[in-house]
Parts: sequence; C-alpha cells; structure tokens
Amino acid sequence: MSRLRVISVLFLAVTLGACGILPAKREPPAVYSPRLHWAPPAAATRVSLQLLVETPQANESLDSNRILVMPTPGTLQIYKGALWSDRAPTLLRGLLIEAFERSGRITGVGSFATGLSSDFTLAWTLRDFQAEYRDGVPVAVVRVGVNLVDALNGRVVAARTFEASRPATSSATASVAQAFEAVLDALLPQIVEWTLENGSAVRAPVPASR
Repeated sequence: MSRLRVISVLFLAVTLGACGILPAKREPPAVYSPRLHWAPPAAATRVSLQLLVETPQANESLDSNRILVMPTPGTLQIYKGALWSDRAPTLLRGLLIEAFERSGRITGVGSFATGLSSDFTLAWTLRDFQAEYRDGVPVAVVRVGVNLVDALNGRVVAARTFEASRPATSSATASVAQAFEAVLDALLPQIVEWTLENGSAVRAPVPASR
C-alpha cells in the first residue's frame, strides 16, 4: 500500500471515529413565562398612595431562572430542559407590580428603576419557589416575607409572611408551571390588599381638633 493510500485510510478512520463521539444535538429548553389572570373587583376603593416594589431577596438556589423541584424533603433538584423566562425574583417583582396596576386602587407603583417618588417601599424576601412532591403529586409552593416600609422615616409599619400552594394535574413540567400560575393568582392579590390596607391606615388624614 502506498504512503498516500495509508494516510487516506487513517484519515477516514479518524473521521468516522470522531463522528461516533460527537454529542447528540440538544433540544432547546422549554421556557415558561407565568402570566397573571387575576381580575379585581370593580367596586374596590381607591387609595392615594405611591409605592416602590423592590426585587425580592433570595438565596442562590432561588435567585435563578431554573425551575426547582423537591422530590424528597430538603433535597432540591431542577427540571431538566425547562427554564423560567427570567430569574424568579425578577418575575415576582414584575407580576406584583402588574397586580397593583390591575387593582386600579393605587395612584402610582413601580420598581426603583422608574425613579418614582413613593410613600412606601415594599421590601420582601423569597423563601420558597419550588415544586414539592406530596403523596406522589408535585405541588407548586411559593412563600414570601413582606415588609411595608414608610419612605418618610424608613420604619417598617407592617410585616407578614404570605404562602400558597397548588397541586399540579400531572408530573409534566408544563403542568407544574401552570400550578405556579395558579399559586401566584392566589398569592399576589393578597399582598396587594394587605399593602393598601396598611398603607392607607398610616396615611389616613388626622381629624381636625375642635
């Protein structure tokens, strides 16, 4: 066999071998973007307040766009091939601002990036944002700690923990994402109502003395 023939055979063998070890083509991840479906009551009372909503604080696991699942208590894993459309804290901030806007009950609301002059700041912490398996069923769990801070003096005027959960209809990731939407539709309006109730109580006009 000539030298050229040997080189050609070796090149072919190396090429075929390389084809065998090339990684399989990966499918792009499914990206889920939770939507707010809440429709507030039409007769709700309007309050004259302006509010800044902070991005919630979160630990490293929760401060991510990965969809977390807890198959056993205390063990966090991720749904492979699936992501939130943004980091969980950023998603929650945007949806809560939208909930305040949908309520039609507040003069102004926004994030710090808007430069809004405010009466109060909503400072909160994301403590749970994962699916937990309970009796073999994935359950979407969201828990947040919320502080309403007076912008005039930095004093916390009210504090509360909010928590809600909803079971998914199946173990499919799309079903779990829908369960998270249902949780947020239940949880965020509670935060809106609580904030406006406590904020208006602090800013209520003092009756004139006689």
